[in-house]
Amino acid sequence: MNPSPLTARLQSQGALISDRDGTTVIAGFGDVGTEYRAVREAAGLMVASHVMVFKGTVDDALFPLDEVFAGNVANLRFGRVLHTLLADRLGQVVADAYIACNDDEIMVLCEACRPREEVVSLLSRCQVIDVTDDVEVLCIDGPKAWAPLRELAGRDILGMPYLSVENQNIDGVPVAMLRAGKTAEFGYWLVAPVEGAPAVYDRLLAAGRKIGIQPYGQDALDLLKLDGRFFNVNCEGRVVGDPLALGLQWMFDFQKERFSGREAILSRRSSGVHEKVIGFALAQGLRGSSNGDTVFLDGGVAGRVVACGWSGRLSREMGLAIMDRPVAWAGLELVVQGADGALAAASISLPPFIPASLLVRLDEV
Repeated sequence: MNPSPLTARLQSQGALISDRDGTTVIAGFGDVGTEYRAVREAAGLMVASHVMVFKGTVDDALFPLDEVFAGNVANLRFGRVLHTLLADRLGQVVADAYIACNDDEIMVLCEACRPREEVVSLLSRCQVIDVTDDVEVLCIDGPKAWAPLRELAGRDILGMPYLSVENQNIDGVPVAMLRAGKTAEFGYWLVAPVEGAPAVYDRLLAAGRKIGIQPYGQDALDLLKLDGRFFNVNCEGRVVGDPLALGLQWMFDFQKERFSGREAILSRRSSGVHEKVIGFALAQGLRGSSNGDTVFLDGGVAGRVVACGWSGRLSREMGLAIMDRPVAWAGLELVVQGADGALAAASISLPPFIPASLLVRLDEV
């Protein structure tokens, strides 16, 4: 898919791009460490061109969506957002989704590990239309992410609950604003018409200059999801596939009679889940783990690496491993067999630090 006008403009200004399942995305701006630190310490602004967007009306789409997505869409209240999952008929992960009930409009925002055509096919009977090419999704994340939005949209945005949505206007451009995000810091997703998105992006950067806002890309987002312990459908989701082994049961309403993949998932659930994804960190100073590396415990094979990267907060390499369930817990001394030899590691609880945003009181700023 061709890049959006904003992505193309940023590319012409030096942004690095990559392909994600046929979609051109901004990988970064040259220094992933700087982008990571901006989100952990101040604020980062991302063009989330990998997010697919679908829209419909509440009256037409609410119940059809409930029969496809794993969560309880039917009980979604006005002004609220549901974080849930889309699976295929075999019960394998397809997309991590936000479903927003915004006045009389239903909006579905999907981060997928499958081609766009497959997501469109799964939603074909849900009375929603694919508007991905007509909108741009902008994400502001970080302990000070609220600051530029307060300046541009007013102080009321500080009172938005987590997983809520409301309509705003930024310099004449209508945007749907979600209090959301997947970095463990404050996060806001803005859905703007594609023709107005460049102006909104520029105004956000200008308003955030005083607090040190930085543009960031997909490479930094992958690291932020990893050590913030937010599910990454494009990393561990793509590799593992099974939402039960991934620990995503909280995204499901198993009391529902129907959703895509329900029979397959319930069958695996009743027979028992034998593997589980947990976190690990290499010993200080070690690097070199890769996806697919074997994880050993007491000399025996216990699992394999499914995601890894450098944590700027821990100042060490960490990752996720899918482990035999009896040993899938924190505090174990492990060995990761990398390409350059054995690497000492330990299983850890996630997230392994307190996000800076948890120390901010929005009623006092």
